[in-house]
Amino acid sequence: MELRHIRYFLALAEELNFSRAAEKLHIAQPPLSKQIRELEEEMGVRLFNRTKRHVELTNAGKVFLNKAYQIIDQVEQACISTRLTSTGSEGELIIGFSGSVQDLIPTIRNYRERYPKVGIVLQQLSTPLQVKALNEKRIDIGIVAAPVNCKKIHVKPVRKVSLKAIIPEKHPLAFKQSIYIRDLENESFIMASKSAAPFYYETFMDLFQNVGFAPKITIQANDLQTVSALVANGMGVALLPSSINPLSGLIQRKVEDINTTIEASLAWRKDNNSEILENFLKLYFEFNNND
Repeated sequence: MELRHIRYFLALAEELNFSRAAEKLHIAQPPLSKQIRELEEEMGVRLFNRTKRHVELTNAGKVFLNKAYQIIDQVEQACISTRLTSTGSEGELIIGFSGSVQDLIPTIRNYRERYPKVGIVLQQLSTPLQVKALNEKRIDIGIVAAPVNCKKIHVKPVRKVSLKAIIPEKHPLAFKQSIYIRDLENESFIMASKSAAPFYYETFMDLFQNVGFAPKITIQANDLQTVSALVANGMGVALLPSSINPLSGLIQRKVEDINTTIEASLAWRKDNNSEILENFLKLYFEFNNND
């Protein structure tokens, strides 16, 4: 069965006259009669009762009529959706991110205003898992910690974030006017594991090679939000990127004598030519004033 069979059936069902239906379809009457016979033979039912003067739908024909309209509607809707997707007006955008989604909210809000028919899916993943998901085409774009060494992925640095001390609000250091790295020498540190956040881990460890003491790492977690939650429960202190919004009960403080930063980047596959992705990138750089 082909789509033309359904269109021919609908024309005849609406006109109940072979001559008028053929005229409506801009074909001759014999090809129409042939197509209707082929349709009935394929379905194994008689759709029309017909004589030389009269054509009417059988009960089976009436049932198929409703289904035929649904099929045509679905095909037309699929065509519309495809056209909208090709212009970036409808579809789905899957975004990976590590840390906090807070920085993405303004861009997502503006994107949703411009493209309300595009669904947004957010997935919190570490940078290594985002790279894997990009390569496997499970996400469209990621917010990663640079560097990313993959020839198939385009990486665009978007901002540098500093490392800041995260401490419970009732911790003695919360009441100090200025915090220095030596103030943290006897504290228990909580941090993300190397497998979960390799660049953050290496940046953290490199920092302590130059300050004269080794950090006392007591707990490692799989993500930075969990690190924040553990600090909030008095399990220790942390040095986290300033883009991570601290939870209630935490204080985020600058460490005066360190100037360590982590570069955040947008990452997407070089072979992804989606208009939806292109529109998001344009809006992101427009909103964040990046070239």
